[in-house]
Amino acid sequence: MREEIKTICNRDCPDSCGIIATVENGRIVKQKGDPDHGVTAGFLCQRGNHYLDRFYSEERILHPQLKTEGGWKKISWEEALDIAAEKLRYYREKHGAQSIAYISYSGIRGLITKTLSRKFWDCFGGVTLRRGGLSTEAIEAGQLKDFGGLGTHAPDDLTNSKAIVIWGKNVAVTRVHCWPFIKQARKKGARLIVIDPVNSRTAQRADLHLAIRPGSDGMLAAGIARQLIENDRYDHEFTDQFSTGFEEYKNLILSIPMQDILSETGLQLSDINELTTLYAEVKPLATLIGLGPSYWSSGGATVRMIDALAAISGNVGIPGGGAQGDIESGAGLDLSDLKEPLQNEYRSILMPKLGEELLNTSNPPLKMGFIAGANPAATCPDTNKVREGLSSLDFLIVVDQFMTASAEVADLFLPCTTYLEMEDLVIAYGHYWLGLCQQVVPPRGECKPDYVIFQKLADRLGFGNELSGTPGEWIDRFLTPLHVDGITYETLKNEFVPDPRAETVPYSNKNFTTESGKYEFIRNFTPNDLTITKPQLRLMATKTLKMVNAQINQNDIPSEPVVRLHPQTLKEREVGDNDRVRVTSKVASVEAIVKADPEIQPGILLFNPAAWQGDLMGVNQLRESFVSDIGKTAAMHETLVTIERV
Repeated sequence: MREEIKTICNRDCPDSCGIIATVENGRIVKQKGDPDHGVTAGFLCQRGNHYLDRFYSEERILHPQLKTEGGWKKISWEEALDIAAEKLRYYREKHGAQSIAYISYSGIRGLITKTLSRKFWDCFGGVTLRRGGLSTEAIEAGQLKDFGGLGTHAPDDLTNSKAIVIWGKNVAVTRVHCWPFIKQARKKGARLIVIDPVNSRTAQRADLHLAIRPGSDGMLAAGIARQLIENDRYDHEFTDQFSTGFEEYKNLILSIPMQDILSETGLQLSDINELTTLYAEVKPLATLIGLGPSYWSSGGATVRMIDALAAISGNVGIPGGGAQGDIESGAGLDLSDLKEPLQNEYRSILMPKLGEELLNTSNPPLKMGFIAGANPAATCPDTNKVREGLSSLDFLIVVDQFMTASAEVADLFLPCTTYLEMEDLVIAYGHYWLGLCQQVVPPRGECKPDYVIFQKLADRLGFGNELSGTPGEWIDRFLTPLHVDGITYETLKNEFVPDPRAETVPYSNKNFTTESGKYEFIRNFTPNDLTITKPQLRLMATKTLKMVNAQINQNDIPSEPVVRLHPQTLKEREVGDNDRVRVTSKVASVEAIVKADPEIQPGILLFNPAAWQGDLMGVNQLRESFVSDIGKTAAMHETLVTIERV
């Protein structure tokens, strides 16, 4: 028997692809992009095309496991849930609910899972949660200050752009379903400019690639703004009528000498003049902002400097324009359970400094951990410290699909399902289409959806009624406001639909949701400290085609780590191509094979891919725990390293 079932990917990716899965005799034999989805448009990324290798991997954990003196032992779900509930109850009564840390991040994407996990911990008591993160938090915090919300347009709006500036974002790898819209715009004559220290796949396809010095993005934005202001080539109507703080911003920009800008960015004045002409004369112009500019101590302020270019060039609130990071989706849905204030008083620990926080938090100290939708021992900076912190807990529960770096130090492993074995409602952060994550086949082994695990634990802890309900009931509850638009749980079983309440061109009415009701210009800016003393190198590890954060298929993992440096950099350090070197930061050392690459800027060590066989922590063991100015995201690009031949 052959059957095709629609579903949607819920992994941590902005595209949230619509998928058609083909099932034969109870086994998924193929999955492909659904041509009826307005963004997926019939194709998947490399990771989606090879996802069944991961789904059917022999390394996947299919049964609950308890760590004993003799190693991991398979146990029943009844025993596993009883142990988990007993431990949660014990530490709450013995040390207080805040002695328990719940660590969750971007691995939880479905609305049921998000809602029920939040309700679970709120009903249980005021545990310790994480704050800050490892991704877009600085971008979001910056745009909240500027716009009052996020400034991202629907991806198909890029076809209206006459120029597209991609700033520290490798769209051809991380947003592959955005790329066709960029191609359409270019066919109509739009120019593509990429600002990135790395010669990425996107940069290689650009009309102009400006390889700026890492971390100098804010200074480049200041240089363009200075030229626009000095030559009176900015949008007076916008600055006069729809913004506040422009005079302070203007004074800030004019206080930064152009010579400092050129020195910091490593660019020529002609480069800045070309960008200035683009922002002054070409409209609409879309600016796409990636993690590159935000992964610094001044990351949030840097994003605000880039936002300001869109504002003074008159590209805010118009089709084809915008300063774009991620999308704030879910307009019109009933998300009250996610937005209402929590009942209990919580405390929080910083995700970018998780290792230190786990070890040093007191009153009460942390005694127990519960991890779901996260693998902090691979994705946080200074992962050796994170593992030390997790190992210091009396008891650790991990919900996952594989034996990850975090799961290795756990005491109880609870196996969860993938998007092919569960139901949920997924809202994307890269587009405005709604889709159901539908169960394609029954769960493998004894795996359970995360929300079912929380429901069963809630039953044991006495508040099961708060989390009860079938997936269909919860999904229809979220969709209730859209029932008048004909969008229900039943209709989404058969089709993907654009959210009818979504604002696909934000702020088109120039009504901003800031306190002033206007666009708020940045008034103070402290550039990143980019000082490097030889023989130090800037550590960079960017996104790659085959990885989703720390997730990578086993057959795609290289046998050993590889780093790439400019030939001149190697010559200065008396290191040869293919030599084995020791890469050392302030927190760790890793041995790797070095490759000479003339495309790498001198002074940069590019560490891609970020994982290799035999070490589940990967490159983040080298990264130090720096935090951005606002949003409290990890300043991933601040770490400096040295190399020496082994």
